[in-house]
Amino acid sequence: MVSFTGVSPSSFRRLSPSQGSADAIPILVNDTYHLFHLTTPPHTVHHPERLRSYWSHLRSRNLIQWSRDDSPSIVPDQDSANHDADGAWTGSAVIGPDGNMHIFYTGYNLSQDGKQVIIHAASPDIEGSSFVKFPEPISISNETVANLALFEDIDFRDPYVLFNQDERQYWMLVATRLSEGPYWTRGCLALLTSTDLNTWNLEPEPFFAPNDMFCPECPELFTLPNGYWYLVYSRFASPDSGTVYRMSDSPRGPFRKPKDGSAGRWDGRRWYAAKSCPKAGDPSKRVYFGWIADRCEEDKKWMWGGDMAYPRQVSATADGSLRIEPVEEILSELFRSEPIFQRPSVKLNSLGAVKKHFLYPTSADSGATSSLPTFMSFKFSSSDAASFGVLFHADADLSGYWLRFTPAQAGSGRPFFTISLSLCPPSLDDFWADQYKLYLPREVDGHELVRHDNVPIGPGEAVKVLMIGDTLEVFVGGRAISYRFQPKHYGGKGVNLRYGLFVDDGEVTFNSFFSVVGNTP
Repeated sequence: MVSFTGVSPSSFRRLSPSQGSADAIPILVNDTYHLFHLTTPPHTVHHPERLRSYWSHLRSRNLIQWSRDDSPSIVPDQDSANHDADGAWTGSAVIGPDGNMHIFYTGYNLSQDGKQVIIHAASPDIEGSSFVKFPEPISISNETVANLALFEDIDFRDPYVLFNQDERQYWMLVATRLSEGPYWTRGCLALLTSTDLNTWNLEPEPFFAPNDMFCPECPELFTLPNGYWYLVYSRFASPDSGTVYRMSDSPRGPFRKPKDGSAGRWDGRRWYAAKSCPKAGDPSKRVYFGWIADRCEEDKKWMWGGDMAYPRQVSATADGSLRIEPVEEILSELFRSEPIFQRPSVKLNSLGAVKKHFLYPTSADSGATSSLPTFMSFKFSSSDAASFGVLFHADADLSGYWLRFTPAQAGSGRPFFTISLSLCPPSLDDFWADQYKLYLPREVDGHELVRHDNVPIGPGEAVKVLMIGDTLEVFVGGRAISYRFQPKHYGGKGVNLRYGLFVDDGEVTFNSFFSVVGNTP
């Protein structure tokens, strides 16, 4: 049975049902995981109320048992004139030259036209038991303050601070935009340096400016024992929206996309603002924390913040590219019960058509409607199928979610697939919608809610699926698919919601299929 110290699995994911968990700020100190994260005010939905966030603080020695501090670490100031009156936003935690923990975060104030500033707060100890804010934003040296003109001040946020051992100084990456250039692609990262965390020098050129995004968010920079440096940041718009990474031989770049065909993207846009810390006892791995967005049922808008997903693990392959997976220690502890459903083998064959096979008469039989975590795992082998996969929450008309595997490349080596999560039925062009009176939702994500190309899946590799409430997380081939199921899309025809398998024009065999409901904490 999972043992949580003061924090249940549900309250690890969010402080309360009326609040969302948002951007994660993890740091590993003496083999203890400290997870700071932004928390939304209760019962808030949209900007600006929902973004008047504060910093929560959780701790763990093993990623399974967590404790949460009784009081927030950082809260917005009550004085409307102060720099963070409308939100204490994302930043980072670092151990300073005094041996204590320091926080750098973004202050937001609507009365100052939404100008964003970087604020410093210091703790009297290494554990971050409490923090005192500095009264003014960080100090930029007289010699370099003029360099601020290179960047916009409406977007100047999410400071990430690390100590650069080679240069013997602290670095701060700031997500911002160039003040000039093509409007839609000015997004960049600024670099500031300091020897004492008090006075900062702003470099005259952007640290990273790929000329392909509006504004980056939540950057971080780290190196692994393989010698590569990795720059990770989040993109809230296409292309490649979500948390992505770039790699380089040097901490100063140039940072390039990996050559594995992933474009450096681990997941879709609904697992967002993910950041990491080293894994205790294994510096070759990083532990990542990110949130799965809420959605407002009244206006169908995606919201900022949601459920903090369970920690994930990132490691490097032989060519330096990174793969993401669930943390096996968490799965092993949470899912020790006997399977509620299992099938050793299911073979589907259909020539020239799609064939479905339902595993559960209703979703209640699968355990997936439970508030407890549900874990599903299966393997597959395919001969010549055009595609195949899993149906989630399918009603009698097969409206629901289709997890599809499309073979992309075969040969003597590891086969590659395109993997997508799509919504059925897809929306129609206006003419056909008018003709049939079928006005279906038009998702900002498109018909394919998440898609990965060039995913290597070896023979016998398991597909791992985690469902908690209405959230879905799929892991295979070093990639992930995260999404939040929408009630309208899985309640179309009564309550007969089913889970099944399908094959399109060919044969596929699903092996070792089982489903387990998580232990009660």
